[in-house]
Amino acid sequence: MTSKPAPNYMERRAEPRVSVSAPGRVMHGEKMGLWADCIIKDLSPSGAKVELSHFYRLPPRFILLHFQENVAYEVVLKWRRGDLAGMAFERRHDLAATDDPRLTPVVEAWRALQPGLAKRG
Repeated sequence: MTSKPAPNYMERRAEPRVSVSAPGRVMHGEKMGLWADCIIKDLSPSGAKVELSHFYRLPPRFILLHFQENVAYEVVLKWRRGDLAGMAFERRHDLAATDDPRLTPVVEAWRALQPGLAKRG
């Protein structure tokens, strides 16, 4: 019995991604009033993969709040399979420095929840 050679899978990503397991939140809607907590599974400079219940319907565009990095990303949903979703970043916001009024509810959520979710050293 001979073994078959390993399949030659082609990597389609333009950039390497880093595995993480970080708390996040997706936010959208009027005044960012619709939200769901999620786990950020991996990140690259241009996108992320998150885990959240497949029952939660994601819109085509939303905000991804990354508590540990103190940033919010404006994202475009690229794919959804079960409890996983992939997205591309359109814009990155440093939450400690942003003055964008559209992000006021995002900054408020970050300030309220970040102390308990920040990196523990």
